[in-house]
Amino acid sequence: MELRKNSLCCLFVFVLLFLSSCSVPSKVALGGKGGRNSYNTTLQMTTSEQMLLNLVRLRFCESPYFLDVNTITTQFTYSTKASPLFPIPGFNSSNPAELGGQFLWQNQPTIQYSPLEGQAFATQLLRPIDILTIQHLILSGWDIDRVFKLTIQSFDDIHNAPTAAGPIPDQVPDYKMFFEMTKLMREFQLDGDLHVGSNVVETENNETPGKNSESCEDIKKDFRHRFNSMRIVFPSKGQGSDKLASMLNGIRKKNGRYVLDIDLGFSKDAGFGLMPRSILGCMYYLSLGVTIPKKDRVLGTVPVACHEDGSVFDWQEMLKGLLTVHHSSSYPAHAFVAVRFRDFWYYIDNSDICSKRTFVLLQLLYSLQSNEAKQLPTLLSLPIGR
Repeated sequence: MELRKNSLCCLFVFVLLFLSSCSVPSKVALGGKGGRNSYNTTLQMTTSEQMLLNLVRLRFCESPYFLDVNTITTQFTYSTKASPLFPIPGFNSSNPAELGGQFLWQNQPTIQYSPLEGQAFATQLLRPIDILTIQHLILSGWDIDRVFKLTIQSFDDIHNAPTAAGPIPDQVPDYKMFFEMTKLMREFQLDGDLHVGSNVVETENNETPGKNSESCEDIKKDFRHRFNSMRIVFPSKGQGSDKLASMLNGIRKKNGRYVLDIDLGFSKDAGFGLMPRSILGCMYYLSLGVTIPKKDRVLGTVPVACHEDGSVFDWQEMLKGLLTVHHSSSYPAHAFVAVRFRDFWYYIDNSDICSKRTFVLLQLLYSLQSNEAKQLPTLLSLPIGR
């Protein structure tokens, strides 16, 4: 009997030591339901939802609004406790004894939101996309027709639906020749025969560069790089080459290739050069890919563009293959991203690869364009339970 009591005492001490030495394993803290990947997945999803929501807002002539996650902090806590919970064999009612334990683990995140607004952010949204950014996207593997359709409004006097990059697109767009041009460029790109570059010039920040400079670093600060033109090079032989060359002004032959240097803005003879869109212009352009419910078409809550005969222009004629946002009265079963707006769900179908790629490209451009904008102080801090 004495041996049995000693064994039970040892068991009791062992349990107490085990509970008091418990800690949260790193695998649980980083990879569990409240771990790093959970936050990563949720933030990625809500960022996509916010972008889609703003596209829908623009389609309905509302202002876009961005609320960014500023910081996320989380605290993992645990506690252990030994308490009398169940009877131990060998004890009776006159000599009771019970043994038990409890282990609690909590994940307490705090999320801070910041609104993106004010002059700095508005300037970033309205600033034309940099030529170098467009070049980097193409060199990194993005298809040139998709990049050009989204980011460029005019190219060498060939227009890409300039009226569609604003808040009230009530005119039938001029875009077919631009699409034909980018289709030919895409064919050369697939064959590895298209080369896109930028001309770099140095302009002075001060009237007299380096006048008061005391070091090489000071002299460098007096200059800034400016990408003022884009160069397009493609083969000079073949039917496609001649057709593309016939569309472009100022093209020349050099070393068996066609070469075009196109200035940013207006050319030297006051003709149209390269006119990039702003990120807001890109959003307005893609917002026309949002399909409109019949109820809103009847009520006239969205602007429409009409042909000369009075028939309504279908924006999908231009944006099909670029972006299509469907609508549904219930949550869609196979959505890549979906948001609720008023009485309908708006979503990109998960099987629509072209729309998914364009949407990802828009998000990438937004990140590149708006990352320099100053954020306001924290708007709201939310402690979130498990």
